[in-house]
Amino acid sequence: KAAVFAADYRYESDQVFTYILYGCGLRREECIALTVFDFNFSDRTVSVNRAHEFVKGKPRQKDPKTWNGFRVLPIPDKVYPVIHGYVESLKSSGKTYLFTTQRGAPASLSCYRRMWERIISAMQATSEEPIIGLTAHIFRHNYCTMLCYQIPKISIKRIAQLLGDTEKMVLDVYN
Repeated sequence: KAAVFAADYRYESDQVFTYILYGCGLRREECIALTVFDFNFSDRTVSVNRAHEFVKGKPRQKDPKTWNGFRVLPIPDKVYPVIHGYVESLKSSGKTYLFTTQRGAPASLSCYRRMWERIISAMQATSEEPIIGLTAHIFRHNYCTMLCYQIPKISIKRIAQLLGDTEKMVLDVYN
């Protein structure tokens, strides 16, 4: 966790991707599909309403994994300033997607893989322990675990809503 915030990311988009995964618990395909229109900064929220799957390496838009996957999430204070600044800079330059190829198209699989390699490298540079096997999905599990530590302050029902899963899924995986 310390490496997430200590890393010197090569690109601001790498930092934002990592912060969204860490702070909001999105699935990789949900995060890749985010646009500037998904953010409501007066409410400090992000809406999840689509995902991108990779077909032959190219992104294809689809619905979130489940019907519960359509949701609005709070953006935590710890990551808000970086996300807000990045999204606002994209808006002012007329860009739509947060994570793109060099030509501005939604991120392809190879683009995503290069970004993830840069992210791991940046975090590894600040960590004394080797970072092995870290995937974007592990951030989702970490997010859920942090929420589960707050029970009963946060209910299982609310945790399931934030994850876009069912209460049964949360109990089966994290019980």
